[in-house]
Amino acid sequence: MIKLKTRDWDIDNIETMLFDKDGTFIDLHYFWGKMTELRSKEVIEQFKMDNNLFSKLCLYLGYDIETGKMLKDGITALYSRPKIIDIFCENLKECGINTTHQEIETIFDYINTVFYKDMEKYTKPIESAIDFIRNVNRLGIKCGIVTSDSKESTLLTLKHFHWEDLFQSVIGRESTPEHKESGIPAQMALEELGADPKTTIMIGDAPMDYFAAINAGIEKTILTATGQIEKETLLETSSYVVDSLNEIKLV
Repeated sequence: MIKLKTRDWDIDNIETMLFDKDGTFIDLHYFWGKMTELRSKEVIEQFKMDNNLFSKLCLYLGYDIETGKMLKDGITALYSRPKIIDIFCENLKECGINTTHQEIETIFDYINTVFYKDMEKYTKPIESAIDFIRNVNRLGIKCGIVTSDSKESTLLTLKHFHWEDLFQSVIGRESTPEHKESGIPAQMALEELGADPKTTIMIGDAPMDYFAAINAGIEKTILTATGQIEKETLLETSSYVVDSLNEIKLV
């Protein structure tokens, strides 16, 4: 077991860590910005919409093409994929497009395939987070991933960066029909790792990660302001917040 310590707080007796992916150890703005652009272009093509609606569709999905940043209050920051699709379907009605959840999900799945063929173009690590994960691995801490992204795409990311040995469990969107916030995905990771929730900590970049942990019986969540949400806002959810994971000392 190890102790996690910053100048503001410390957490004792940790032997397992569960990590969110995007915004936690993958640069969320770059990754999801490119994904959102591809999704919006495909929607425009499929429904024969005016190309001038491109920036509007990106905003619906929570990405501002002018700043190159995901919106901290955008739907990608706040919700899991099923709810994102439902909200996006409603947004499209404002553009005169009546569609179904399944049609949009099919488009999203197709773009995932396109995206991961050229993954190296769109995926950038958060190096401070990867250094942190490597360090906890050296100390014998079990690590898993619980993400709203697909398990398949997550495994491709790990393979691309040669990170397969850093994580002993990967739970993604298709691992269970239950949403991340339900706690079921985190419980599945705990089971795969043979971990005790009382000696486990969740590490993520959004309130969603906190609720995923609490509902899985994990009492403490570290939130890092490397995603879409500012530190001050994250502190409204968790007492354990850092600007970057390299602030944490391992004792």
